[in-house]
Amino acid sequence: MKRTALFVAIAAVFAPGLVLADMNYTNFEVSMIDVENDSVNVDGDGFALEGSYELNDRFHLFGEWQDQSLDFGIDGRSLELGGGYTHSFSDKLDFVGTLSYVDAEVKLGSLTADDDGLGIGGGIRSRIAESVELDASLKLVDFDESGSDTGYSVGGRYYFNDDMAIGASVDFTDNTDTLRVGFRWEF
Repeated sequence: MKRTALFVAIAAVFAPGLVLADMNYTNFEVSMIDVENDSVNVDGDGFALEGSYELNDRFHLFGEWQDQSLDFGIDGRSLELGGGYTHSFSDKLDFVGTLSYVDAEVKLGSLTADDDGLGIGGGIRSRIAESVELDASLKLVDFDESGSDTGYSVGGRYYFNDDMAIGASVDFTDNTDTLRVGFRWEF
């Protein structure tokens, strides 16, 4: 099922006859998230705050803060800061590569576990119509103590005006599946 969703998103990006609107890499996004961790069988929800700042045609900076409340009183949070490189393949499609620092923490009462590492990712982003954008990406995070985590994400947004959109995405990693529903403001 996960591979089917990724294939459909990538195929939709390459569909012929699509119209591109200009893509912006300076934005702020707030999302509600629903988290499912299969390795320890806990679920929960939370929120994410994300932002990106376009330095020039090719480079941007980005950051994300996540806060999660899971079953059994477990709380999680993560911070990611990094930079991205954008290359336009055509007037319909951008490749986005990222390099980032990731810091994650999990708390259960007075017990705390945290880890940090480096992330590298790559994906595609396309405004397939004036008001619709699709994206798909792959990412690897190599944590210092807990090994590596590989995942992919598929998402879409509907722009109800030039600068504001609502969107949804699903993130699948080795242990955790996350559904996001959010609001983006571009400026």
